[in-house]
Amino acid sequence: MVTTVTMAHPVSSLGQSEKLRIHNSDSLPGFRVLVGGIVFACLPVSTLAAEWDATARLHLSEIYTDNLRLAVDDEEHESITQINPGFSLTGRGARVRVGADYTMQNLFYAHNPDSNTTHHQLRAWEQSELIKDWFYFDSSASISQQLVSPSERVSVDNLNLTGNRSDVVTFQVEPYIKRDLGAYATTELRYSHGWVDYEADGVSDTQSSTASGYIANGYGATHLFWRLAHREQREIRDDAADSTRSSTTGMMRYRVLSTLSLIGYAGREENDIQSNRPSPDGTYWSAGFRWHPSPKLSLEATKGRNEEQAHLQWSPITRTAIDISYRDRDVGLNTSETWNGTLSHRTRRSTWALSYTEEVTNDQFLALQGQEAGFLVDSQGQVSSDPNTGEPAIGFRDVFGLSNQEFLRTRAQLSMNYRSGKSTVSLSVYDETRTYELSAAELETKGGSASWNWRFAARTSSRISVQGQRYEALNSSDPGQTVKTSLSLARQLSPRTNARVEVSHLDGEEVGTQAKYDENRVSLHLNMNF
Repeated sequence: MVTTVTMAHPVSSLGQSEKLRIHNSDSLPGFRVLVGGIVFACLPVSTLAAEWDATARLHLSEIYTDNLRLAVDDEEHESITQINPGFSLTGRGARVRVGADYTMQNLFYAHNPDSNTTHHQLRAWEQSELIKDWFYFDSSASISQQLVSPSERVSVDNLNLTGNRSDVVTFQVEPYIKRDLGAYATTELRYSHGWVDYEADGVSDTQSSTASGYIANGYGATHLFWRLAHREQREIRDDAADSTRSSTTGMMRYRVLSTLSLIGYAGREENDIQSNRPSPDGTYWSAGFRWHPSPKLSLEATKGRNEEQAHLQWSPITRTAIDISYRDRDVGLNTSETWNGTLSHRTRRSTWALSYTEEVTNDQFLALQGQEAGFLVDSQGQVSSDPNTGEPAIGFRDVFGLSNQEFLRTRAQLSMNYRSGKSTVSLSVYDETRTYELSAAELETKGGSASWNWRFAARTSSRISVQGQRYEALNSSDPGQTVKTSLSLARQLSPRTNARVEVSHLDGEEVGTQAKYDENRVSLHLNMNF
């Protein structure tokens, strides 16, 4: 059931994980960040009336496992009771959008009561327009659990007692000004400040500040188009070296024919990160052409001092879009040839997406961007739900563990979703390599997932899924891997209640030793929405 309420402002209160049991909140930065974040996120909303949709839920389950700690030998059997209350909340006003999805995962172990614990899982965001067509304010917060080290035993969720998972808390605020200066120019000034807190030792809590701005031609431009932008980013780490990044870019394009333009780029890169790889500071420029014979096709190529690049955008049919870019720049963080691209295709029953990206980044920045969080989101950024449980979907994520180092990240990913009358088939595969700047270590993860949901009766459905990943240091003969296979049967008991039974099998190998471990589970689940 969805409850709709109109109110002036929400009031929220969330605690911290019981795994971090601290009675004095001042001793836990992440707790202060989270509570402060929720308060600040609500402040802009308090100035505007909004319509709120709220859904509460309760997930009860009983799980039996034959290898609680994923041990190689001496497997320990255990019965686990799980009680997970949660809620989803969205707010919509004339100039505000707010959303939150929260689950309190309570785990009770029959033979290991000292390990009883609570995990909080949150994704919250807010976007508001405080002064019409001028001043805006965004904020976000999250709590998730992440693998600490892939070289140890890898658990795909929080139930196994491996000691190899950590709470990750993020919060970010982002005020910005966006203004049209008549028909001649448009401008934006943006500032964001984010916090990332880790429970695990060996990885640093981080504050990240980014100031950016641009000024560009306005909507009245017909032949001359231009843009000038600057960005400054600084990351302050508690237990590791700080880093700074600075870039200035400019673009000018002149239309000489209806389908042909002359275009030029210029810029400067200045960066200070911990690295054993050259990342020279300096300036660059390139010039060339842009050919755009139709709204469906655009081709651009430039070459000059310290830079050459090309960019193709093509939509051969309405349901297909291709975007590919190439760059070779002799200054900045990545001085090698760099490719980025996306391909999307839709049919009446299926959606396809292919992407490839190369970038220099770090774990803390990815956490703030939501790329290392446990929740799966759809194309609109909304938290996806597991079709069987109704709970927020937490994927079998590709993970490299936690690190303070910057790294060059190359990632290719393909996903497919096919729907028929009673079935849904989903497939996702990826290959990601990270080359760490300071240690020069090169690590690779390959993996993916496949599932088939079949509604074979009016209120009954089945689900078969396989999820796996392979993790290795390049040129190593001892990779690690994890594969989980599961089969479940779900029954809709009432419009707001469903039950599910699931059996699963996990196979794993540790990195380095290739010691093998496995686990079998049987679980019963009851989900209620209110």
